[in-house]
Amino acid sequence: MRLDSTDIRILKLLEDDSRISHKRIAELLNLSRPTVKSRIGKLINNGIIKKFTVQIGREALKENITLFIMASSLNKNILEIDEIVEIYRVTGEKPLLMKAVVGGMKEAVELADKLNEFSGDIIVEIALENLKSEEAEPVLKAEYTCDYCGSTTNTPIIFKHHNVERYFCCPVCLKNYRRAVRESR
Repeated sequence: MRLDSTDIRILKLLEDDSRISHKRIAELLNLSRPTVKSRIGKLINNGIIKKFTVQIGREALKENITLFIMASSLNKNILEIDEIVEIYRVTGEKPLLMKAVVGGMKEAVELADKLNEFSGDIIVEIALENLKSEEAEPVLKAEYTCDYCGSTTNTPIIFKHHNVERYFCCPVCLKNYRRAVRESR
């Protein structure tokens, strides 16, 4: 499925608030509700939208300890451990880096013991403080339709007009769009 600028705008709104109503999206993007519903349905059916979800801050749930574990090999059993939330293949002496979140020191020791059984020769580091934490935004592979001439581009010029993002293929189209808006007033 090729994403156009309207699909991208809908995705950005849903990414900011997955509970936003079709009516509100329609108002913000100057579309009809049936159009919004149809487009969201297509995004779901084509696997662009996997699920609507809530992001819970782990720090609010209990005393959490974040661990970073380096290991030499990946045993399939490690993939089944709920406390391990991320696993990366990396360069260096220990080619596996895992991030785990546990409820306290007792659980940290139990996890380290379990990992030693599966992988042996591990290094466990305890995070003392999180200095920065942001979710990386997925890079959408999309073709944007120019809001002036209708041609498509992978690298649009984005212009915000009345809180709506407009996409343009080149500076000339942006200039012509701005001139047309001024003349229509």
